[in-house]
Amino acid sequence: MKFQLGSFTAGRTTIVPVFAGQTVDQLGLNLTGYHGKKKDHVVWFDQNGTRFVVVGMGEEKKFHLNKLRDAMAFGARAAVKEGLTEVTALVPTVAGFSTEELVHTAVEGYKLGEYRFDKYKKSKEDLTVETVTLAGFDGALSGLEGAIKSGEVYAEGTIIARNLKNEPSNKMRPYDLVEYVTDLFKDSANTTIEISKGDDLVNKKYDGLLAVGKGSTNPPAMIKVTYQADASKPLTALVGKGLTFDTGGISLKVGVRDLSNMRMDMGGAAAVIGALYILTRLEAPVNVVMLVATAENMPDGNALLPGDVIEYRNGVSVHVGNTDAEGRLVLADALILSDELGAERVVDIATLTGACAAALGSKLAGLFGEESVVEGIKNAAKVTGENVWELPLFDDYEELLYSPIADIRNITEGPGAITAALFLRRFVGESQKWAHLDIAGPMDIARTHTYSNEGATGFGARLLADWVRR
Repeated sequence: MKFQLGSFTAGRTTIVPVFAGQTVDQLGLNLTGYHGKKKDHVVWFDQNGTRFVVVGMGEEKKFHLNKLRDAMAFGARAAVKEGLTEVTALVPTVAGFSTEELVHTAVEGYKLGEYRFDKYKKSKEDLTVETVTLAGFDGALSGLEGAIKSGEVYAEGTIIARNLKNEPSNKMRPYDLVEYVTDLFKDSANTTIEISKGDDLVNKKYDGLLAVGKGSTNPPAMIKVTYQADASKPLTALVGKGLTFDTGGISLKVGVRDLSNMRMDMGGAAAVIGALYILTRLEAPVNVVMLVATAENMPDGNALLPGDVIEYRNGVSVHVGNTDAEGRLVLADALILSDELGAERVVDIATLTGACAAALGSKLAGLFGEESVVEGIKNAAKVTGENVWELPLFDDYEELLYSPIADIRNITEGPGAITAALFLRRFVGESQKWAHLDIAGPMDIARTHTYSNEGATGFGARLLADWVRR
């Protein structure tokens, strides 16, 4: 599919995002009886030889960029369903938003709306739209090729994250993830790849990762990819939890009818991989290291046991109370590594706690951490539409991490999302500015709506890339 700049052409199917009460007489389009409310998703109008796909965006005063992403996604699905080969998509003018960011967002929304994961289906829906012409309501658009490229790349990074999470568990083991990352970045400029596995993990004392992974016949690995396009910039670390499947280990998950979504427990890894793809493709002048701790959490005779103690190389000992609180155990190794590498800022992202999903639902990620990093992520979220909500790192809850036999334990009574974040903070360097994103809620959706599709959302890829760039 190709995006190009142009103008409205009579006779070509045209996607028209409209605000409530908006008229578009300049197109010869009479919207009498159509209100443009957000719930008025897609309505077809055949008029003067042109077919219009009109999508409501609600009130203009309540506009945010996700309204445009959604409109373009609905239009994209309609175009595919109709078997069209080319369409025009009109980009609105909105006070307070530049044409560049509106074009970028329109392209994002179109590509993400068209996405589907049908790799393993015998019957596939053909994507027939070959050309999408972006036009303004009042004429042609020009000089915005950079906005088209950035919109495409941001969408591609999200699609990478979606694909990785949607892959079935037998197709995405830890070493499969290693192979994927190596292939994805092997030809990227200013990029170096280092994989630690086997005896290398032992020699480097990645004891949390080894402990979680030892119950599986598919061994763990630490993935490190450095992208240094501007060595003068402070190093930023993006840390992702990469549990390619989580049974809960010996503390086996029970009472869950369908565990298949536990293949998405590497959603944090998928997010940082997608983010780094965006940064490298756009040749962002940044200094970033991506760290992914990947393993399978399985129960066998060699598996980690409740009651075991893990001694980390930063001197902190952890009493394992429950092997299903494994994500923080592997993230600890990666956070220690980020400090050893000299990262001044570090963000870890993980499908970490059911408590966070219960508290915030499926449309918000929990955000914890140092003020400057937290505010930066909040500002990026306003642009990418990946919503976050700050939760407190309440020091009084540190006492809940108490263990009678080690420095801390990995499971507590009480506020699980907060205590998980407090656990992770124990492995952050004293001088590091750190934030933690718990994406257990928005990692996937049950049905297609807005610009997300049934299955993995790819949450976090655009958010982290935008934060780093800004």
